[in-house]
Amino acid sequence: MMLIGFLSDFGDENILWPLMALISLVLILQGRYRIFLYYSALVLLVFGGTLILKLCFEACGRLPGQSLYSPSGHTAGTTFVYGGAAVLFSRSPRTCLALAFGIALFAGCARIALHVHSPAEVAVGASVGLLGVLFLTLARKNELHAPEARAWLNRPVIFLITGGLVLTMVLHGLRSPAEAWLEYFSHQFVAPLMRCPVTPPAFQEPHHHDLGK
Repeated sequence: MMLIGFLSDFGDENILWPLMALISLVLILQGRYRIFLYYSALVLLVFGGTLILKLCFEACGRLPGQSLYSPSGHTAGTTFVYGGAAVLFSRSPRTCLALAFGIALFAGCARIALHVHSPAEVAVGASVGLLGVLFLTLARKNELHAPEARAWLNRPVIFLITGGLVLTMVLHGLRSPAEAWLEYFSHQFVAPLMRCPVTPPAFQEPHHHDLGK
């Protein structure tokens, strides 16, 4: 279980966001400006979509028997960032898409094993992450077939590998408090806009006039 937790921590936002910044920098150094813009848009799509899903699902609080409360942003982010990096810097995007499925499966199973998410929650997160990788794969396929496609610069790729290793070693184990903030914001500001179901009487707090019974 400790090993699963150790590996799962590579998907924390404190590591993912610096890695995405590093990936973006390498794309710029390679002169791949179009794919950089496409990648940036997909970052907003994947993480913004996950954010919206979390805010909506968490707004009404945990209800009895609820299997989908907080879609796994950890699974979505891990799948997109690592699977997407493989797609971006490989000449076989389809093979890397299959790799992304494996990453999603491992990340999701790890979150279930650590008892932090349900199967439904990791399924939603994996779907969001894989959707981003799929769009990135299509963009890479077009890039490889473009007339202006040119040989990659080796130095920026080596920079990516070296920088990525340094980042993960330095930042590994640091956990972002974003989940707690999102849950608080959802309960305080999104809940009033949602039609939350009424909690069954058996789960409601006792009224003052019932305390004497």
